[in-house]
Amino acid sequence: MAAPQVVAHRVARMATAGPVLSARDKKEFTGMVQEKQLAFSQSWFAMCMEIMAMQQRFYLSMLGGRAPALSTLWGASVFAKGLAPIHRKAVSNSKRLGGF
Repeated sequence: MAAPQVVAHRVARMATAGPVLSARDKKEFTGMVQEKQLAFSQSWFAMCMEIMAMQQRFYLSMLGGRAPALSTLWGASVFAKGLAPIHRKAVSNSKRLGGF
């Protein structure tokens, strides 16, 4: 729900900005790029850490002579960890821009 609201607000803002940007618009448009870079790097880091944890659980279960639990083989937790930073940023932007 948050992402479409943020996109709609920003597209409308871009459409009304005109050829000469205000300081507020420059800050908002520059921040859009920087926040995406940060959120996606946080996302990749979180997914890598979750994959490493899954690999460790798998390895430790094999060392113990047990068959690995099915949960160690599924990647849903990787995607959840990866989407969390992006979701947080979208929700905070929506609140800041007046969507929620």
